[in-house]
Amino acid sequence: MNQVRIWGNPFGEDVPAGLLRSFLRLSLGGGMQCALSLTPVEPTAAREGEREIPLTDGVRDLRIGTRLPPAEIDMLLRAAGEAIAATAPVVVFGPAAALADLATLAGLEWPRAAIVLVAREPSTAADLLDRVRAELRWAGCENPPFSLEPRFLAQWSSLPPYVGQGPIVHVGSDAADGTDLVVEAWSNHFATTGHALRLVVGQADPAVVDAWRERLAACGGPFEILASTFEPVHARDAAAIVLPWRQVRDCRVLVQALASGRPVCVSRWSAIAPMVGRHGVCLPIGGVFTPSESAAGGRFEPNARAVAAALHAAIGDAGTGRRARQHVQEELVAGRPSTPPRPLANRQDGRTTVVLEAPFFETSSSAELSIETARALLRRGNVDLRLVPTVPFRMDLASLRRRAPELVPLLARNPGPVDLWLASGWPVRTTRPECRHFALRVDWEYGALPIELTPHVTQEADSIVVHSEHVFRTVTAAGRAISQVHTIAHGVDPQMHEQAVPDREIMAWKGNLPAVLFCGGLVWRKGFDVFVRTMLAACSAGAKFCVVVKTVGRDQHYSRFHLGELVQRFMSTPGTPPMLLLDRDLSREELASLYTACDVMVHPYRGEGFCLPVLEARACGLPVLATAGGATEQLLAGPGAIKIPSTRRALELPTPHVSLPWILEPAADEAARLLVETLADLPARRAAAQKFAGSVRSAFTWDAAAEAIEQLAVAGPMTPCVVAPRSTGEPLVTLPAAPMRSVPLAGVPAMGVPASR
Repeated sequence: MNQVRIWGNPFGEDVPAGLLRSFLRLSLGGGMQCALSLTPVEPTAAREGEREIPLTDGVRDLRIGTRLPPAEIDMLLRAAGEAIAATAPVVVFGPAAALADLATLAGLEWPRAAIVLVAREPSTAADLLDRVRAELRWAGCENPPFSLEPRFLAQWSSLPPYVGQGPIVHVGSDAADGTDLVVEAWSNHFATTGHALRLVVGQADPAVVDAWRERLAACGGPFEILASTFEPVHARDAAAIVLPWRQVRDCRVLVQALASGRPVCVSRWSAIAPMVGRHGVCLPIGGVFTPSESAAGGRFEPNARAVAAALHAAIGDAGTGRRARQHVQEELVAGRPSTPPRPLANRQDGRTTVVLEAPFFETSSSAELSIETARALLRRGNVDLRLVPTVPFRMDLASLRRRAPELVPLLARNPGPVDLWLASGWPVRTTRPECRHFALRVDWEYGALPIELTPHVTQEADSIVVHSEHVFRTVTAAGRAISQVHTIAHGVDPQMHEQAVPDREIMAWKGNLPAVLFCGGLVWRKGFDVFVRTMLAACSAGAKFCVVVKTVGRDQHYSRFHLGELVQRFMSTPGTPPMLLLDRDLSREELASLYTACDVMVHPYRGEGFCLPVLEARACGLPVLATAGGATEQLLAGPGAIKIPSTRRALELPTPHVSLPWILEPAADEAARLLVETLADLPARRAAAQKFAGSVRSAFTWDAAAEAIEQLAVAGPMTPCVVAPRSTGEPLVTLPAAPMRSVPLAGVPAMGVPASR
């Protein structure tokens, strides 16, 4: 298969960009199929005389200013929209000084690429093409599971773009295919919406077909039943294809449906996940898997509500269809270049092998906690540690090197078989990696798990790791055994302490006014609107203060839900307290200086899984006002913590959950009253919070979190992992120790506080 992936920025005017474009032209002229990765491309504003080019890779939307001629631009756009096998060779272009880092990053993004080649001077485009062809011959070909030959997929992949106004299509003939669920979902939710139902039933039992026809006719909506195998013509005008399988009988149907470019709703459990495990390539239908010793290997029962919800989400969703077609080209086409062999296991030192899979190349709490956990494991030296970054990459290797240089050598394209694989980040991993013990780290803020996460969280992973009692209750309420859920709290970075030098700019800006801090995403779930109302109410009550807002994650996770306009409205309203907005990334030292430069934190959240900023602020000696009754309960014990009264409220979310989701609604008026009281007594409360900061740091350590992970690695799957609470050695401590247990310890005190659920 003559394919090559090009990794570099082709829009520059330097030598590497010119060599990249020359290589692309020569490769296309030589019959190669070429794909251009946009990961290393940075947006640039169009200057005078430049043309602005819109680009997207399905994750980032970019606009590039360039003076390249139209023919060159068209060539680059075609390559940027091309999808090829994930195992295709990668050729990396870039400045000589950065090539080593760029090659590492490209290899991590495409870990199964047959080879990663570096375009070094004085290589020519012809030299590089000859080497790619040689590597392709050397690599050979492979047929991954469930893959189909390109000639069998050609008609599906060439269907015109998705329109979304046609029928709902189902391929199946009996209960194993979930046809009964499709009939019920259409009858109850879609028969009167104008979306017809098309059943492609093959050689189904005529009596069963007659029963379906009678049931559908009674609904009054348009439908057709076709006694045929699945053909491209059946998907050409489809609004969605729905396959709520209970058993897997013909995987070709799913691959063809994905290749059609139409949104596909499909059951997803361990047997299906290898085909649709990548996020965003389907509308997954969750449910319950019942194992069996029969040849069929068990039976999956899709959730009926999830079937209807997936169909509602699919209709009009062109993006999922595009990603599905690309996924087929990358993962499900036979005859692709072979994956490089996995590394040989090296266990000469006898240590347990551990993989942390996490979004190491982004700015987020998930990245920070994963980095600090990895550093603690490395310091302890008890395990052979390897790091697998998740995509998309939003930062470069230099960013991680500045943050934690000792972790860079641990990055692994293919870690090989390991003892423990702990996968973090959102969405959760749905396919089992090569390991003895597979654990998922789960954060969920809304009190009930989405059905989309079943059975991956509730049944299939060997263990679930959570970081608060709130998420523990959410996961166990969804049906996961208590003994298989391990509560491991986060730690506090060493930079976070009350002696951190306050940020000079903030100190100069605030003058003699006390500074009230908000730290987190400016979103509804974090309660930023409640924070704004609290500030206005406290100001109306006569309190004198200023406001510091440190935002996190706008361009990564919260771009569609951002409440940044409230900042502008607040700042432009006469009579409001002065506000300072900080939206740049801060180092850990700078963040600690931010905390100590402020005087009190207010965090009136509605939903949190743990809330690292609250813990960090407490470790820096800041009085904290936070919502009562949620994930921060254990963080709010002791002097300096004030709980904002809240009311539990049911929540309507667009996707079905195993039970009714809920949030905590903090009382803004009470938060304002508590803030006014705190500001009136600020010197005493700051002194108490600073005195208690050492207790916070002693109770929540990354070393303890690393120890718990080590125990999980040694333990066999399905075995409880229990770490006893620690004493801080300070007699005045009343803060509960960081939770490190997976079963209720009835009657056993945790630093003076009885353990309870």
